[in-house]
Amino acid sequence: MPVAATPESYPPRRRAVLLAVCLGAFMATLDTSIVNIALPQIARDFHCSLVQISWVMLIYLLMNVSLLLTSGRLGDLLAPGKLFLLGLTIFTGSSALCGLSPSLGWMVGGRALQGLGGSLMLGVAPKLIVLTFNEGERGLALGLFSTAFATGISVGAPLGGLITHYLGWPYIFFINIPICALALGLGSRVLSPLKAQKTWAWRSFDLGGAVALAGALGLFLLGLTWARQAGWTMAAQAALGAAALLGLGLYLWERRQPEPMLPGNLWRSWPFVAGSVAVVLTFMPVMGTFFLLPFFLEQVYGYSPDQTGFLLAALSASNALVAPFGGYLADRLGNLLILRTGAGLILAGLGSLVLTGPGSSTLTLAARFILIGLGFGLFQAPNLNEILRGVQSSMVGLAASTNAVLKNLGSLLGITLMVSAFAWLSLHPVAPGGGVNSGISLYQKAFALAAAVAVINLAVNLLPRKP
Repeated sequence: MPVAATPESYPPRRRAVLLAVCLGAFMATLDTSIVNIALPQIARDFHCSLVQISWVMLIYLLMNVSLLLTSGRLGDLLAPGKLFLLGLTIFTGSSALCGLSPSLGWMVGGRALQGLGGSLMLGVAPKLIVLTFNEGERGLALGLFSTAFATGISVGAPLGGLITHYLGWPYIFFINIPICALALGLGSRVLSPLKAQKTWAWRSFDLGGAVALAGALGLFLLGLTWARQAGWTMAAQAALGAAALLGLGLYLWERRQPEPMLPGNLWRSWPFVAGSVAVVLTFMPVMGTFFLLPFFLEQVYGYSPDQTGFLLAALSASNALVAPFGGYLADRLGNLLILRTGAGLILAGLGSLVLTGPGSSTLTLAARFILIGLGFGLFQAPNLNEILRGVQSSMVGLAASTNAVLKNLGSLLGITLMVSAFAWLSLHPVAPGGGVNSGISLYQKAFALAAAVAVINLAVNLLPRKP
């Protein structure tokens, strides 16, 4: 049994790599949530509509998710450290551009560049960890990376609210600059020497596949977003249909490529496939439920928005705090035991929500959220470590970026599923709001659906993962 590492046991170079990578992950995920709180003020300053201002959020997600796989593949073909630093530089410059934007068009352009920089960082970061840390100590490093990822999402809304209130919305972008400068200072010396594992050749990079894949992912994301916001309109169905056609074309194209963007031997690996399915089935119920919880707490229990925020922080904080320990325990006890424990805790937490009643206390509600957060934190690093363990070093970047894409798609699928189920249950065509029946049984049925997905997830995780 390998001896588990601790952060203090890492040599200074490894600690610098890990800190730079975690700072990059924190910034890339922070900007998925910090902007949301400032959108009303930005819309007033730019005199634009709700639909127009929504592109400030949407373009970042579209660029980030649709380019993640391409970034991961480039990380396998080029020097991954320099690619990460390039993404960090683009993210820093585009943050300044967003803060100085004189109009909505400039803002959307800056956010698109931010999404590009974020995709480069998130697509390459796990590969840098794999290249820097040995297998027996990789779990803790991936756990700390997961913590940075989760913390960026968790602190975005409260931090954005404080900055917008006291300093103004431009500073939600300016705050990125000193943090990114710190990451660049830490990473420039230790990341630049990392060499590419293959000699670059254009035939090694499937440009047509990369374009088709980005288009298919972007259209799929756009369709799910429109379905969540306005129901299954013609626009949402057209975007999803176009994504399906482009996906079919991508499959036919990839079959003829000597070095395809989605190599078949990767998808024929059972540990990779099982771990990838588990990622989607984990993020679907957790993030779908997380989206529904503010409505549940405010409409059923009458909590104020700030009280709701503190209650939801119980889930986010427990997730972020336990993630490093999940990786540490996986190094000592094995990935499968810890990730299965995490999947079981998620199921227990979601199942307990089905049993909530009008008399449930704040403490018991918080305990249920903590249970979900603990399971979510325990699951992620061991699952990613198990996925990467059997992947050839030349495809680690692609495998890790695939995992990041599946997290986003699982989240969107879960939110869309919960919104659609709630709308159907309440005989209302859109997302839950003021006019929807807020009876607790309605939410219990929605939580039961999430728990059913969690049952399937646990069953998948109990399967053996040996090739």
